[in-house]
Amino acid sequence: MNGTQEHHETTIDGVRLHWVRAGSGTPVVLLHGWPQTWYAWRKVIPALARDHEVFAVDLPGLGDSGSSPRGHGVRIAADLLDAWRAELGLGRVHVVGHDLGGPIGYTWAAAHPGHVRSFSLLAVVLHGFGLDELIARAGLWHFGFFAVPGLAEELAEGRERVLLEHFYAHAMESGAIRPADVDAYLRSYARPGRLANGFAYYRNVAADTAAIADLARTPLPMPTLAVGGGLAGGPAPLHSLTRVAPATRGAVIEDGGHFLPEERPEPLLSLLRPFLAEADAAEPRT
Repeated sequence: MNGTQEHHETTIDGVRLHWVRAGSGTPVVLLHGWPQTWYAWRKVIPALARDHEVFAVDLPGLGDSGSSPRGHGVRIAADLLDAWRAELGLGRVHVVGHDLGGPIGYTWAAAHPGHVRSFSLLAVVLHGFGLDELIARAGLWHFGFFAVPGLAEELAEGRERVLLEHFYAHAMESGAIRPADVDAYLRSYARPGRLANGFAYYRNVAADTAAIADLARTPLPMPTLAVGGGLAGGPAPLHSLTRVAPATRGAVIEDGGHFLPEERPEPLLSLLRPFLAEADAAEPRT
């Protein structure tokens, strides 16, 4: 397969998952954050697809993926994604998670370690392992606001662009996220129920924190990488992930903000590509 991006849908446990595939080689699954979709990886996919079969998945309830009847949370999403992996017959996969995709990716790796070759955490910390401290230190007001049932979606209805552009502001100032990119995200988030699904992940933080704490009793056995942005939390991802995976390799992209795959794709790729290659080389042959 060449680097052409193909769109697909697979239904798992009654949930329709939309995903994009490109390239060939060992599989890499890219998990986006909020308020984004698979499109967040558009600048990263072509380079990764030179050496890997790349899958960029819309998280359950977001993008073009359907809602889960079980609700929306980190553990629910992780288990769905592992079932999706099995349905596609992918075997062991590399998992790369940014923002919301980070704790989902960690939970996937921790709950199903035999199915994950490596795990990379980008620009985020894990529930129970630095999240509360980061919320307090950085003044992340939206965690509390989004957690109030029904309020955020009621206030944001018809004002989705205003809300999204608040979070994209730094990346828009640098030109990394353009108005046309916001349009691409709004195609999803302005649809009925999309914002509510995103807020549901925030409303599930307490349950997800407990789930991650339980999984964290066993350190991750696979190679791990944590990358932060110097303009958004710095080494916080490394400090978080080393608490559950002591051998984690870490780096900070000093001139990077929160949206690393869009703001600083080349420095990110310079870290990801050799890490994935080393993880593949260390994989036991069967």
